Amino acid sequence: MKVMVVDDEELSKDKIVYFLHGSSVSFESVLTAGNGREALDLIKGGVIPDLILTDIRMPVMNGLELIEAVKEEYPDIRFIVTSGYADFDYAVKAMKHGVTDYVLKPVKAQDLISVVEAMRDAIAAAGQAKEESIRIETVSRENRRMAMEKEIYHLLTDRRDDEIEKKDAERENAILRHGSYLIASVKLHAGERPVDGEVYRELRNRFDDETGHGWMMENYFGKATFILIFGGEDENQLADAASKEAHRLRASLGDRHGLAVTIGISRPCGDPRTAYRQAAMALKNRFCFGTDRIFPYAANEARSNSASQSLALKFKLAEQSLENKSLAKAIDLLRHTAEDVFVHSLAECREEISIDYLFNEYVNLVIRFCLKNGYDFVDRIDPDVLSGRALDELEDRGAIVKSIETMIERVFRSAPGSEGGTLRNAALHSSVIDQIIGYVSRNIEEEINLQTVSDKFSINPSYLSRVFKAATSQSFVKYVTGLKIDKAKELLGNGALEIADIAHGLGFSDQQYFNRVFKKTTGTTPSEWRNKSKKSPKNA
Repeated sequence: MKVMVVDDEELSKDKIVYFLHGSSVSFESVLTAGNGREALDLIKGGVIPDLILTDIRMPVMNGLELIEAVKEEYPDIRFIVTSGYADFDYAVKAMKHGVTDYVLKPVKAQDLISVVEAMRDAIAAAGQAKEESIRIETVSRENRRMAMEKEIYHLLTDRRDDEIEKKDAERENAILRHGSYLIASVKLHAGERPVDGEVYRELRNRFDDETGHGWMMENYFGKATFILIFGGEDENQLADAASKEAHRLRASLGDRHGLAVTIGISRPCGDPRTAYRQAAMALKNRFCFGTDRIFPYAANEARSNSASQSLALKFKLAEQSLENKSLAKAIDLLRHTAEDVFVHSLAECREEISIDYLFNEYVNLVIRFCLKNGYDFVDRIDPDVLSGRALDELEDRGAIVKSIETMIERVFRSAPGSEGGTLRNAALHSSVIDQIIGYVSRNIEEEINLQTVSDKFSINPSYLSRVFKAATSQSFVKYVTGLKIDKAKELLGNGALEIADIAHGLGFSDQQYFNRVFKKTTGTTPSEWRNKSKKSPKNA
């Protein structure tokens, strides 16, 4: 605890200091001043005490003037007034400024120490309360941020045109209330060392704007990535501001932290989902042109399709060549095709076909080969490879080929012809499907669709749809709808809940939609079903 003793009488001041040093209280420092002005100058110079013991009557600036001046700028500093009986009226006035303790002169050691000890305990308790308040506010702020980012994530990644949900999100989040949006996707290239958390804290302080003009969200396109969402009304001003900020950001991260930075910038547009997809596509230009650059999104207006047709032919020839090949020759061919497509041909087709499409086509080539030959691949292909997310983690074309080689090694490590090989029909392999069915069953009261489950299990949606149907003999949508309607029947039979509550509880957007789905599935409306249930013998 830091203490300051303010008294114009040297003897009285020295006596108080002597008593303080002889007490059981541990002081970080004990400062002195001859009047209020000296004390105030020390404080304004950066010497901030926790407690001030001040006399009332002093020249230049008295105790009351000191208390009033200090409390106005430093409300956390505590005071103890020391003065005689004759100045008791002044002490009463001091109480109006928040002073709670008073020691009469001549000061006695026992009186002073008991008051100082009580003040020490009060200061410690106030400090703990302040720390707890800061902690609570920090947690509350992070919770608000997480809730806001959940809404933004839902809006950016959900492609359904649900205007009601969009309006609800807009009301809750200022960043979603603009007429135009621009998104910058940023990838940090740190080499072998991870990006320091301090970098992200600096960036948050720089970009987070709760008034809704800018927002930062981390790890949207793999590790060491983040997106910046800019909102405004004038598209030209928005594009100009974002471009300048991107150049400043790249220079700052390079100079301050030694990081190479690649940035993809969308066009300004009215739909943030479109801006999000454009930013993702722009960032992947690094595979064609290299890292540590800024890539504005550019739509391909005219396409000759010659390069994409050539690549389609390469995949077709590769698939034909895999027929009747030994496993060793097939693996060599798959590796050669990967290098041919992603190293030698990628730049040629950059204006005609996306890197995501090429990557997924190659993975599908491997999957089709496994299906035809009965190789078990489901548990051996990284979910991020199946979903295409693996590209977000990769730096360049060479990294793509290396990732593919790792996939090939895992898929065919135990294939027939090597030790421990087994045959199995992968389409009917049920371990992943069993997990998905269990997840759907446990969360049937939530809003569940193919995209949310694909995200949850990191599986490409189209691939999941095919495998799910092969394993269950019905589409994913039909399966989930059936479970929801079965649950609805059970709840309707109870009769305790309103139909609107049941619809909402099962994740339907509104009761009308629930009624339509229920009737289409069962042939009756929810109300008719409830009435029939009440009349059935088991409920009689």
